[in-house]
Amino acid sequence: MFPDFAKVKRRANRDLLRWVETQVPQLSPLIQGVATLQQHEGEIGKLVRSDGSEATLDYPKSEFKLELSREEMRRFDQRAIQEKLLTLAKEIGGAQVKQMLKVVGEAADSVGNVVHAGGELTPDTFFELFRRVQMDFDPKTLEPKPGLMFVMHPDTAAKIVPKVKEWEKDPAFDAEYKRIVSQNREAWRDREANRKLAC
Repeated sequence: MFPDFAKVKRRANRDLLRWVETQVPQLSPLIQGVATLQQHEGEIGKLVRSDGSEATLDYPKSEFKLELSREEMRRFDQRAIQEKLLTLAKEIGGAQVKQMLKVVGEAADSVGNVVHAGGELTPDTFFELFRRVQMDFDPKTLEPKPGLMFVMHPDTAAKIVPKVKEWEKDPAFDAEYKRIVSQNREAWRDREANRKLAC
């Protein structure tokens, strides 16, 4: 009878899963920087927004598969196994991004924080959209913190990005943009001043 090495297998399994977890945000940039929390029990969670309102989070069931054939196990090609693990990380990240966009879309709809462009983005609709974005600023420089991004389909981006680049050349557009950033900076200062300090 051959030894089973159960502890070694458990440790290898744990280490491989941790490695996959670290790859997920690298392969799905949209979720980079999004804080995560492991909930070990329960099927729902509670979301408390910055304004104090609450919502329930239902966790959808997600399943992912990693299969190795007997031949792959015999050969033990580390590079091939790593490729399979990266594919798994991409699938997990894709599912997380899809769920995040669904939850964000539902939240925006529920509070009426949606801007309808009517099929054509104009400077006015762009600014209306920008006014509704909560921005954070660096406390030392008072410049917007990096990380603010607009998410759109590549076909949509191909149409919109050149328009926005053209608008940016207009001094009136630039002045309005700076005015909105200034308003967001003041709103950020108010939020920071009203924040409760942890005891």
